[in-house]
Amino acid sequence: MYYCGVCKSIGRNFGQLSRFGLVYEAAILALLLDVASCNIVNTKISRAGCIAHPYKKSFFVENSDCVDYAAAINVLLMYFKLQDNWQDDRKFSALSAKAAIKRGFKKASKKYEIAADSIYISINQLNKIEKNNCSSIDEASEPFAAMMSSLFKWLDNDSLVNNNTKLDLLGKIGYNVGKWIYLIDAVSDFYDDKKKGSYNVLLKGDNTNNFSSATENISFTLQMCMANAAEAYQELIRITDKEIDTNNINYINAKGVIDNLLYVGIRHITDTKVGKLHESV
Repeated sequence: MYYCGVCKSIGRNFGQLSRFGLVYEAAILALLLDVASCNIVNTKISRAGCIAHPYKKSFFVENSDCVDYAAAINVLLMYFKLQDNWQDDRKFSALSAKAAIKRGFKKASKKYEIAADSIYISINQLNKIEKNNCSSIDEASEPFAAMMSSLFKWLDNDSLVNNNTKLDLLGKIGYNVGKWIYLIDAVSDFYDDKKKGSYNVLLKGDNTNNFSSATENISFTLQMCMANAAEAYQELIRITDKEIDTNNINYINAKGVIDNLLYVGIRHITDTKVGKLHESV
């Protein structure tokens, strides 16, 4: 329902073509922010037709500031990703898609200026790191982790601005999830990047000479990211439980989804992806 809600919000606010870049991470961001701000108990669910499944109506979350924010973040990140694809590979498909969503990108940038600035700064830092052929796992992943920390704090909205504890916890979750995403992508794309000659931190410096040690290092870092994100989330829920009706079905369901992601989902992905990399050593 959050996934469909983000999709409809993208179409409503930033143009129909932008919906084709929808990712599940945006729905998770909306869900987590709705829980942290306690808006989850007032979630409004509607049912309507779906652009992907025109003969079937779908339930979706509507009238949610968190969903609209996540939709904007999805558009902003997609635009910069397309720009990066064009600069790296000169793919005209990326250039065309970038032009198609430019209007939506401008609207998202104007509405959520702090988020847009954070993404812009982080992307530039990442580009510099890649050009310098950085071989440090921590240094290479820092810009994306810092960006996600800022985005998870939802600084373009006043809902949590006076709750420094929750902001810090959301920032910690975002930072560690962001670092995890960057590094698990490096693991997943290792052979493709090696074949194409694209930047990958595992292909730089001593990492190539001592590949076994590099995979052990990245495995440990991923484990720490998962542990830190889970610890911050547990504390966030402990605080939220005191502010909300814990028997509310929306809250129970939301916690179930996020629990599954942080305690089961990303661990399974980590074990699978890193395991395949280890097997190749």
